[in-house]
Amino acid sequence: MKAAFPYRTAVQDGGFASLRGALERTRRGSTALMAVTGPPGSGRSAFLDAAAELAAQEGLAVRRAQASRLEQGVGAGLVEQLLRSAADVAALRPAGRTDAAAPMTFLVDDVQWADEVSLAWLARLLADPESVPVLLVVAVCEGEADTELPAVQDLLTRVDHLVRMAPLDVADVRALLAERGIVLSEESARSWTEATAGNPAWLASLSGRLEAGERLTRAGLLATARSRPVPWPLKARVAAALSGHSESVRRLAHCAAVLDGSADGRTLARLAHLQPNEAADAARALLRLGWAADRRAPPVLWDCVREIAEDSLSLADWTELHRRAATLLGAAGAPAERIVPHLLETGPGEWPEAAWLLRRAADDARCRGDVELATRCLRRALREFSPDSPQRGEFLLALADVEQDLDTSATLRHVAQAVPLLDPGHARAAAVSRVPLTLFVAAPRAVAEALSSARTPDAEPPHDAEVAESRLRLEARVRLSGLASPNAAGDAVRRLRELAPGPGPGTPAQRELVSVLVFAGTLGRELPAAEAATLVRWMLDHEPASTASGYAASALMIASGIAAEAEAPVRSWLDAAVDAATRRGDERQRTRLLGWRALAALSSGRLADAWMDALEACAAGPGTLGDSDWLAVWGLVSVAVATGDAGWAGRLHGLLDESPVSGLPVRSFAGKVLGHLLNPHPEPSEAAAELVETARRAEAAGWCSQALSPVDLWCVPLLLCGGDRKPALGLLAHACDRARAFGSPNELGRVLRVWGTVVHGRYALSLFAESVAVLREGTDVLELGRALRGYGTRLRAAGRPGSAELLAEADRIADEAGAPLLRCWTASLGAELRGVVPPGGGGLSDTERWVAALVALGHTNQDTARSLGVTRRAVEKTLTRLYRRLDVAGRAELAPVVRRMAGEAAFRSGVLSLNF
Repeated sequence: MKAAFPYRTAVQDGGFASLRGALERTRRGSTALMAVTGPPGSGRSAFLDAAAELAAQEGLAVRRAQASRLEQGVGAGLVEQLLRSAADVAALRPAGRTDAAAPMTFLVDDVQWADEVSLAWLARLLADPESVPVLLVVAVCEGEADTELPAVQDLLTRVDHLVRMAPLDVADVRALLAERGIVLSEESARSWTEATAGNPAWLASLSGRLEAGERLTRAGLLATARSRPVPWPLKARVAAALSGHSESVRRLAHCAAVLDGSADGRTLARLAHLQPNEAADAARALLRLGWAADRRAPPVLWDCVREIAEDSLSLADWTELHRRAATLLGAAGAPAERIVPHLLETGPGEWPEAAWLLRRAADDARCRGDVELATRCLRRALREFSPDSPQRGEFLLALADVEQDLDTSATLRHVAQAVPLLDPGHARAAAVSRVPLTLFVAAPRAVAEALSSARTPDAEPPHDAEVAESRLRLEARVRLSGLASPNAAGDAVRRLRELAPGPGPGTPAQRELVSVLVFAGTLGRELPAAEAATLVRWMLDHEPASTASGYAASALMIASGIAAEAEAPVRSWLDAAVDAATRRGDERQRTRLLGWRALAALSSGRLADAWMDALEACAAGPGTLGDSDWLAVWGLVSVAVATGDAGWAGRLHGLLDESPVSGLPVRSFAGKVLGHLLNPHPEPSEAAAELVETARRAEAAGWCSQALSPVDLWCVPLLLCGGDRKPALGLLAHACDRARAFGSPNELGRVLRVWGTVVHGRYALSLFAESVAVLREGTDVLELGRALRGYGTRLRAAGRPGSAELLAEADRIADEAGAPLLRCWTASLGAELRGVVPPGGGGLSDTERWVAALVALGHTNQDTARSLGVTRRAVEKTLTRLYRRLDVAGRAELAPVVRRMAGEAAFRSGVLSLNF
């Protein structure tokens, strides 16, 4: 494989100066021999390319040959390449030679592989007084065994000029990569130089493994390139360099590559089955090639040698090599990270300490954030145990813990397999209690049965505090996995009354169990909203927001608090939790919390806050949310439904499509809801039936509640559009009964308001009146504004008194709601949100909305123009158009009108506004 020629280095080393001098003397009638040496890939062939170009410029005839190990036995094979015709022979020894005879340049690459006849001919040519002046330039690979052959050495003793190709320095590497479209900082260029030892061939190989688009970024380029297979030409060249050496040299090279790091000479020799003197000789042979076996330098070369070793050995030999490497490294006291890669390549039962070493490596990998490696280590460790081993159960639980963010269904499967293997009693309960709590939401039946088998009869209270805590944690998991049971909610409330939590903080295990019981009672509507809100406040008061986790009791507490309308404690706790996750740089947890907070804000009528949180959550990108993040996913879906914006729904749909899949049905449910917003079903009644059925299944599974996701109400407009009035009224009646029993003002008031919108006459007025009265006791101000607007409009149409006061109050709420919505209007600036209409902004174009919001928020025309990237004149034209369209005299009147407009538009936004 030819490397790009390092011109600057050659000039600095005097290589070009020597070449020019030799060409000049040859042109004047002298014959000379120049040798170019260097390790494989150092640029010898590229130097010959430059020599050919310069010789042609000087008017010399140029002939070139490439020696090959395969042709060493072919007599005069090299001569035939140089003298391809009778004319070449005649030009070399013209009849009646004169001083005007044209000089020639012969270039021979890899001369150490030339056949003996050709080498003898070259030696005679240099001493032949009858030949024309000749400059013979030969390239010799250092470290090749054939370089020591007598015929090669005899030729090299005649050298007049010697050029040794030096490695590239950091500046050369940086310049060479820049020519290939890879622009690096000095620090990155230094890393590339260390990885390749400044070898041009290794550099060319690495850069060639990167796609054109990847070269535009600096992040992780070296690691990306090294992770890909070595190109075949380079692998063939390195294999050829090794093949010329003895078996001991090749074996040492393979073992050094497999050890993948520094190793003492004794360990390396034992792995290669070599005596110390044999290993020393082999190491010196490799060092002559520029390869340091004891410190694996340069690393990129040894990556190549490792692939060669794997290709050349059988699977059995390759596995045995890794087994012996693990054993020798363990005996030498090497750290776990050096041993584990070899264990991953071997089968079970080869080393007694393998499982525990792999467990430690998995823990370290997880701490570093390398979940994939941790999973591989634990899966390999499981092969060390028999199918019925208790230790296998422990490792299955560890694997379940690691895989919780990758595949929830696999995690639960591991738990179900592990529990029967563990020792009955406290050991089994303690092991299961370490598995993250919310992984058991809607767990399969097999998991629930396995957890139940882990429980032991509580004949008497445990005297050991640790045993008591394990029992409580196990009970929490059993109850959470059994939410689909018809009696789950009632049993949870009865158990909750037995525990009588508070007023003290209780233990973490007690709070965990109470969270599960409150969640079950709230979703099943067996626990009244007021009692649930009190318990949620108690739990949040004693649960540090800084330790919030998607798999702890936090999600259950927040879900119960939102359903029970415990707005103040939920809002305060979530604000602190989001701040803590931001400070830690925990992007996934922050995304979860933003989804929770969006749902909490939406349930309180703070549409602007909900939209902004959802916007930040979706900015985290694909892969941050999965089915296990059911509460966050549902929060984002609810925002899409509340705004009714197809652009936002499409953005969220794309995010969920690329997120990891697990066992909960939330994503399929969310997909159906978003799909309807994006592509309305041609048969609304069928769409409603499908959504209702999906919601029923989710409720039966125990994770979905009408208090969190009012799917019945979402289906009412669909049924009415399809002409199915009776089923729509049936859904409303059913929802109303459940809301009354639960005692949630926001939920009941919303149902009554929607019902009043659907019917007519005095019945509608009574529904609206009750809706307003109930919502005044709740926290959803936006829903109260909608009810006031609907009630006042119906009263005015009926000619009854009181409409003016109701409509005036609705206007005040619209004004208050409109101010924060203007922040959403300005947040939608930028091409990345094109097509997304912020809440309350559907009545204006993008430009009008942005200008109106910025001006209403107090920005000058110049500031507005700068924010939008337009001229001041363009802003003034847009303002003039807005004044005329909104019938205002100037910017002083624009701000209140725009606020009112945003609030009124928010009243009409979303599916439940019933604007169809």
